[in-house]
Amino acid sequence: MLKLYMRLGIPVLVVCIVAAAGLAVTYAVTKDRIAAQDREAKARSLRIVLADATTFAEIDAKKDAAAYEKAASAAGDTRVDGLYRALDGSGAQVGWGVLVAPRGYGGPISMAVGVDRNGKVTGATIISMNETPGLGTKVLTQVDWLPRFVGLDTATGADSVRKVDTIMGATKTSRGVRNGVGAAAAIYADVLKSMEGGAGQ
Repeated sequence: MLKLYMRLGIPVLVVCIVAAAGLAVTYAVTKDRIAAQDREAKARSLRIVLADATTFAEIDAKKDAAAYEKAASAAGDTRVDGLYRALDGSGAQVGWGVLVAPRGYGGPISMAVGVDRNGKVTGATIISMNETPGLGTKVLTQVDWLPRFVGLDTATGADSVRKVDTIMGATKTSRGVRNGVGAAAAIYADVLKSMEGGAGQ
């Protein structure tokens, strides 16, 4: 019986080892490229939501852990993926870029939200998501929907964000995006506004 188990088990073990090695090699070869594509997608999204900015200086999560802790608290159930100072060509700050990942129907929706130094939302865009094609993806294909967040005042928090109606047939996805913008607004009001380079500085 032991020989039978060995005869059946050894080939399976060899296949598992080869498959694991193949995955490890694939990951090693592609991880830098994937990371670079992810960075570019985030940078492109930040440029979309803060058109007046030319560069973005990320707030280091290790060096300024307190800011991220406060941001996470302000964001509630929404994950915070990055905080960026938005700078113009002269190096002056024109606003903030906030990367958040609210919960949608198909999982987290990675998105960027821009806020100017007066606390007004300058834009919101989707970096990546796994929402149902033809339904959840209406937040992208209904081209007049995301621009409705532009100009909302972060001082009024969730009240201003709720003025943007959800999309019929994509209620959970559009509510998730709305929650993401609300989280970014709360982060600006509770954390970023008081930081160096925030409003009034």
